[in-house]
Amino acid sequence: MRRPFMGNNGAAAAACVLVVVVVTAAAAADDVQTLGGGGNNGSSAAAGGGGRDCDMFQGRWAVDESYPLYDTSRCPFVPDVFDCRRNGRPDAAYLKLRWTPAACRLPRFDGVEFLRRWRGKTVLFVGDSLSMNQWVSLACMLHAAVPAAARVSFTSGKPVSSVRFEDYDVSVVLYYSKFLVDVVDGGTGRRVLMLDSMRDASAWLGADMLVFNTWHWWTYRGASQMWDYMQEGNQTYRDMDRLAAFSKGLSTWARWVDDNIDASRTKVFFQGISPSHYDTSSA
Repeated sequence: MRRPFMGNNGAAAAACVLVVVVVTAAAAADDVQTLGGGGNNGSSAAAGGGGRDCDMFQGRWAVDESYPLYDTSRCPFVPDVFDCRRNGRPDAAYLKLRWTPAACRLPRFDGVEFLRRWRGKTVLFVGDSLSMNQWVSLACMLHAAVPAAARVSFTSGKPVSSVRFEDYDVSVVLYYSKFLVDVVDGGTGRRVLMLDSMRDASAWLGADMLVFNTWHWWTYRGASQMWDYMQEGNQTYRDMDRLAAFSKGLSTWARWVDDNIDASRTKVFFQGISPSHYDTSSA
């Protein structure tokens, strides 16, 4: 079952932890303990709830003075544009936020244990800058946890960037995609947003965890709009209601997941829409 969850661009470094919590708990469900009425540990719970004892998507951000789990100045994967501290953000309280489910007690993230449990596997984030932020966060948390002598390779590019922890045979990969569905050259230099086509998706096969997102680029207009026409089947549109277009594109994505992903082998998450905070008035 696919369950959406929310990020928060206003505290990007903290928001990234939520997907990592889910990924970690999916790998180590036996370590997640439900809380009884008296606050004592109870039975173990599976990631995402799924009708069982604990829904990890219900909870709150709580201050944890032992955070952050990594120092951005020491992580080689953080793009300058997303390094809040380097760009002069004066406060650091957002770095102390830890996701706390209402009915679960999660263990502290252990990067080495994560790599041990995920040996031989690939975690793939597919989406726009929100997915990129979460990919960076997980990669940095793992990088901070491994011994200094550990072999770590980093490949940066478009659309694929990858961090590989060689000693553990674990890859954390980003496939940058604004829409998930295809944008193609219409033959006259015009960009066509194909609402029912995902030819690039073959690159996503083989991952053991897939984390998707898309939304904000669907709403942009003017110079920021990344397409000139939309197309579905043989029908071409100059424009349409953006929520309707998004729904068509997301339906295409959902069909692709159902047709191509073995749920017994690969876990799939879709991140919910994140609010934009370009200035303090929109916070």
